[in-house]
Amino acid sequence: MHQYGYSDVFSFIIATIENLNEPWGIKDTKSRHIYMNRAARLYTNTPDKFEIEGKFDYDFPTSWAENSTEFEKHDRLTEQLSQSVTVIETDYWFGNSNLEPYISEKIPLRDRDGNCIGTLWNARKIKIMSPLVCIGEKEPSVLQTSCDTSIFSKGEMDVLYLLLRRLSRKEIAIYLNLSIKTVDNRIQNMYRKGGVHSLIQFEEFCRNLDLHNYLPEHLVSKGVLFI
Repeated sequence: MHQYGYSDVFSFIIATIENLNEPWGIKDTKSRHIYMNRAARLYTNTPDKFEIEGKFDYDFPTSWAENSTEFEKHDRLTEQLSQSVTVIETDYWFGNSNLEPYISEKIPLRDRDGNCIGTLWNARKIKIMSPLVCIGEKEPSVLQTSCDTSIFSKGEMDVLYLLLRRLSRKEIAIYLNLSIKTVDNRIQNMYRKGGVHSLIQFEEFCRNLDLHNYLPEHLVSKGVLFI
């Protein structure tokens, strides 16, 4: 049987994740970065010339570095529980101008004696699973805080988000601190723009434009949420 050392283990993992499309990285037990694949560098908006090896989260010239304490807490919890730990990380990922929440999972790396030698992490977009996915009628969709359509105004998009969650017009008015008449006007204007006459028709219109999983950016906040 081959006897592999720590460097061999890391080499095998790196060879496996190097060309994956999802962001993957490795950190040691002191939360120092050892490796990121190309997708992880893009995700974290890390400059190509920045040498990551041996760096702590707070050393990175990026917006998410200010949450280094929470990222390190994620590392320690993963090591202590000896199992994968998942959080929601919200930041300006990929250097985008909009806040976006991503699922981040950390997995403990252990040697053959059970000693933790680091953590393996990955990040992926949050997928919305409908029951229809299970019977093959729908594809999983991705939560988004921005959209390409210019059909609706920002105020209409706020109403759209709440309307698609089946809140009443009165509830929407209270939530957005608007009059019911203003909410009614926005809904009727959205129906007109979509060429529809009912909520059911409007829901289908939004699904066709991939707006049914839209999340207003002002409802999310920068940081780490343990789940």
